[in-house]
Parts: sequence; structure tokens; C-alpha cells
Amino acid sequence: FDTSLLYGDSEIVLGKYFSSFKHSIRNLVLTTKFKIRHDDNLTKNDIERQMYDFVEQSMRRLKIDKIPVYMLHNPGDMALYGNIVPQTLEQLKNEGLIGMAAVSVYTSDEAYEMMQNEIYEAIQIPMNIFDNRLIKSGVISKLHEANKIIFVRSIFLQGLFFMNPESLTGNLVDAKDLLLNLDRLVNKEGMSIQQLALSYIRDMEGVSSLVIGAETPEQVRENIKLMEGTSISEKTKYEISKLFDNIPAHILNPGLWRR
Repeated sequence: FDTSLLYGDSEIVLGKYFSSFKHSIRNLVLTTKFKIRHDDNLTKNDIERQMYDFVEQSMRRLKIDKIPVYMLHNPGDMALYGNIVPQTLEQLKNEGLIGMAAVSVYTSDEAYEMMQNEIYEAIQIPMNIFDNRLIKSGVISKLHEANKIIFVRSIFLQGLFFMNPESLTGNLVDAKDLLLNLDRLVNKEGMSIQQLALSYIRDMEGVSSLVIGAETPEQVRENIKLMEGTSISEKTKYEISKLFDNIPAHILNPGLWRR
């Protein structure tokens, strides 16, 4: 389960489930996130208090007495406050309030920053068929060698893979040929775009788990089928690495999309 205090009432919804089915959460794998509220006058005590408050709020909402994976939402906070954040995470772990500390990142540089501090045992990264920047930079290999748990998000690139190449507008028009090439690979493998995109990341060495959203029970069931689906051929993996290289940031980053 991947959630956050910032995701509406998701922690409350999960908490209701956990309290009703305690027998099913003995080996709970759950990640929730926190983000420091920035202020020019923040002291060490202020930051510690914020982090403890966030933990207590999440545990209360989730109805659990320990957060398995506690994730820093803003990677910039790793360096912004010196050792205060990692030291507080260490305290939370030593007190049994969290199982392990993690961080959500966007870039290779942020991933390398994460690896400089042993307190961070898990990381969440964006990666998909089009976005192989962390693969090319060697980050995935280094994270794997360092025994870090790797959660991958954005495997469908925020839905771009399912858009009609002929109907793209704005700067997404630049993705037309990429989507046509993707469609060709899908037909060649004889599987859906969803399965191709998921299998490519799922089977990558070092990847521990995928972060896949769902809004309905049917989507959850479909995601389970995809997770159990077939692998793609080595030839297609090679083609992916060659076809989708050095893709512009305005395609890879949904925040830069202009339609």
C-alpha cells in the first residue's frame, strides 16, 4: 500500500480496512509519506516535532502502531536541513515507530544523494519504457548493489501510453512517433500496452515493487492479472533501449505537458 497524509482521506480509508481485518495485515507492506513544512525560522526542535507529529497522525489514521516504510516526499529536504532529518528518522526507527526510512526522488542526482546516508533503505523512482534516465545513468545498478529497496512509479507515464498518437495537442505532439513505435512493439509482442509497460519494469533487475494506482475493485483485479502476466522477449527489451533514448524532458515530465 502506498499512501500519504497529503492524499486526501486515503490513510483513513486504509485504516478502516486494517482495523476490520487485523488478521490480514501481519506482514503489512505499507509506505506513507511526509513533507516538511518550510519556514525560514525552523529550528531543529521544530523539524523534529513536525516529523513526530506526522508519524503520530499517520499511525492514528491508519490504525497501526508502526509504519513499515516512512518516506520523505520532497527529496530536497535530504540536504536542506543538514543531518536533522536523517537523525530524526533514526530516532523514530530506534523507538519502533517506523520500520525503515525511504525517500521519493525524481532525478539521478537525488538518488545519489539518498545513497550517501545509510538511514534511507528504500527509494521510490519514476521509470517507464520512455523514461530510462535512471537506467542509463547507472543509478538502478548502484541502488541494487547497495541493497536498497526500489519502488517504481509512473510506469504508464501518467497515461501518455494510452493516448491516441493522432489526437495529441500542444507539445505532446512531439510524442507521436514514440507512441507509434510503442504500438508497433505491442503488436509484435502480441500483448496489451499495459502488459508491455508493466512487464518491462517488473522484470528489471533490482526492482522490488511497482506503485500502480486503482480507483475501482475491477482495476485492482486487472492490476493483479498484469502483475502475473507474461514477460517480454529479450529482443524487444533491446529495441526499447534503442528506440526510446534521450527523450525530451517535456515528454517525460507531466508537469511540463502543454495541451
